[in-house]
Amino acid sequence: MIQLNLLDLAQKQFPDLNFDLDDDIIKVEKILKAEAKLNPEVKVNDIENLISFLRTYRGKFIPILKHKNINIIVTGKQTNVNFARFDHENISPETLQEFEHAFSENISEYLKQCIRNNKWNSLRSVFINYAFLVGDGTKEEVYQTLKLKNQSLISAIYNNQFVGYVQSNPYSSDIQYYTMLSTVDQHFFDDDILTINNIICEKQKNTVNNKIFLGKILYAASYFNAYTDSLKETLENNQQIALQWVYPNEPISSGSSTSSTTMTVIIIAVVVVIIIIAITSGYSGSITPFILVVGLIARLINALGRKK
Repeated sequence: MIQLNLLDLAQKQFPDLNFDLDDDIIKVEKILKAEAKLNPEVKVNDIENLISFLRTYRGKFIPILKHKNINIIVTGKQTNVNFARFDHENISPETLQEFEHAFSENISEYLKQCIRNNKWNSLRSVFINYAFLVGDGTKEEVYQTLKLKNQSLISAIYNNQFVGYVQSNPYSSDIQYYTMLSTVDQHFFDDDILTINNIICEKQKNTVNNKIFLGKILYAASYFNAYTDSLKETLENNQQIALQWVYPNEPISSGSSTSSTTMTVIIIAVVVVIIIIAITSGYSGSITPFILVVGLIARLINALGRKK
């Protein structure tokens, strides 16, 4: 793994370093090795790997590394990335491929970090905006890690351990998690979501309290953009059922007046705008509570509309 963050130490002394020049690379090496003698966190092996990298690629990747999000990904910063696009029209496909190969370990580690820390929007952004960073090997690692999470959830539901599981594993009832799965590969994860849906249906004869947790999972999973039309329709149909389980004491409305419908649309539109702003600003928390509240408000408005 290339420790690009070490360059910050050298650039503090020489901000105008040109990595196309051998003399400047030698400057970097001297500064970092001097720092290693004073700072035990700076490893000589990391310095040698970095210098070897600079001598191989020089300044070739600087235009790519100037992009803030890509810099965050390859330098290993524990920071969210937003959905800012990367314009690589002037960069050859060969250079992009070389970049991915050179930083494959860094990229893989960042994606693992996203999964460990439930940073689903950051993971989505990488697959949407920086797909060239995700090589086949890295992609397979991500697929299998996410599949294991799905299988763990399925096992918890099957063994009636879902209450504690949801409480200790927030991803299981997080809308962002399921929308992320759609982005990464909706076809690959279709069967997992179908299994989650079906096993929850089998467990629906349960206590009111337990159904609240099943409802949270089912409601979040309904935001998975299914590959097959049949699963997509099933998830859409189950969304209101899930909401009823989460809020068992709230009335279900089968109809509403024009005014209440209009008000519902307005409220949902406002909340959606707020969520979009939060996501594009790098917000990493779960949006599931916001969505659940919107659903509850819509149902309350409809219920009031029926009483008029």
